[in-house]
This record gives sequence, C-alpha cells and structure tokens, in this order.
Amino acid sequence: MKSKNLISLTLAFAFFILGTTGVLLYIKQKAHFIEMTHTIFGLLFISFAIFHFSNNWNSVKSYSKDKNSGSIKKELIVASLIAGIILILSVTEILEPVAEFGKIFAPKREPRPSQGVNFQEKTTNDSTNGKTATLILQKSDSAMFATLSVEVTDTTGKSLESLFTQEQKQEQKQEGPPQAPANLILSTKINQMVPFDIVVTANVKGVKQLVKCRVTSLAPGAHSFMLTNESPLKRAVVTF
Repeated sequence: MKSKNLISLTLAFAFFILGTTGVLLYIKQKAHFIEMTHTIFGLLFISFAIFHFSNNWNSVKSYSKDKNSGSIKKELIVASLIAGIILILSVTEILEPVAEFGKIFAPKREPRPSQGVNFQEKTTNDSTNGKTATLILQKSDSAMFATLSVEVTDTTGKSLESLFTQEQKQEQKQEGPPQAPANLILSTKINQMVPFDIVVTANVKGVKQLVKCRVTSLAPGAHSFMLTNESPLKRAVVTF
C-alpha cells in the first residue's frame, strides 16, 4: 500500500466531509454533531495535508519558482494576494454580509419561551389597624430597571401615607449583566378614608413616572390602575 495514495484519498474524503458540513453550518444548521464532525475532519485534513505537502514539496516548489531562473512565478504572487486580501476582509468583518447570507436558508425557529416573571413579596404596615390591601405591580419592558415606591395621597395629590419604597442595590457582586429590581407583590394596610389615590412611582436613573389608582370604595374587590402604552407598568392591580 502506497502512503502517497492513502494520503491523497484520505484528503479527498476529508475535503468532501468538510465541504458538506461547511455548507450546513453556512445555512445555520448548527447541530452539535455537525459542528463536531466539521471540527474533527478539519483536524484530520490539516494533519494529512502536512504529509501531502511533505511528499510533494518538490512539486510545490516548481509551482512557486521558475526551475531555470529561480525567480518567483506570477501564480504564487497572485495566489498570495488573493489569500491576503480575503484574510484582511474577513478579519475586519467587511465580508460579514457574505458570511451571514446563509441565514436566509436557516429554518425558522420558535422564539424561546420567556423566563418566569420574578416578583418580590413584601409586607408593610401589618401592625396597624387599617384596611388590608394587596398590590400586584409588574413593570413594563422599558422600565424593567426601575425602582418602585408606593404611597397614598388625597385627591389633590398631597401625600398621606407611605406604603413601600424599593431600594436599588448599590453594588452588584456577581458577574454578568446587571439584574433588574423585581416586580412587586405588596401586602399592606391603608389607614385612610375614601376617596384617596394610590400612587406608584417608577424611578429609572432619576426619571420618575407616576401611575395612579383612584379608590372610592373599600368594599372587597379589585381596582385597576390607569395605564397607557407609555406607562412604566404593564400590570397594576390593588385588591381589598
């Protein structure tokens, strides 16, 4: 068995596998076994390519230099220029549109299900004799990093009672992106006569946005806050 023939045939099979898996990766078929196969055959191709160049070094030199004059052939210069230009365009990401064009052939995937909404449960004013109330406050996407405070005001806006203030953590010890303060489930007691307003203030880096709920009856039931598309809350309910 001739080693030269073995190396050439192995390279041919490796090239076929690399080409097939390369096309699959280009169209974003990134299953683990495809990536693994591409990597393994890439290493195999490199290993046998070294032996191939070693066995055919004289031929490679004849492609690169003129046998009589010893001067560099144009083919080597052109090949070097092509490889160098493509390498520079790839490193500088100019060819990114070409590399990412295969996305149009990728199968459409269902969006990942959103993670469960994180709520912080707090209890305040539990030692008073006021009316028991429960507030459920879920922040909108645009205000996910807001801290929330809740107070009771009269119908003119005068503050009567503070129910809760959410503190922003000053330091984040864990690595990774900052974590947003949690949404709020607040159990509290309100010691005021109707009518009054429950006012939620969302504070994002010093910018305050208010959401109000006018309470005219303390009968058991739910009261919704007045929300718009621009509100810092996507859900806000108080129940007595």
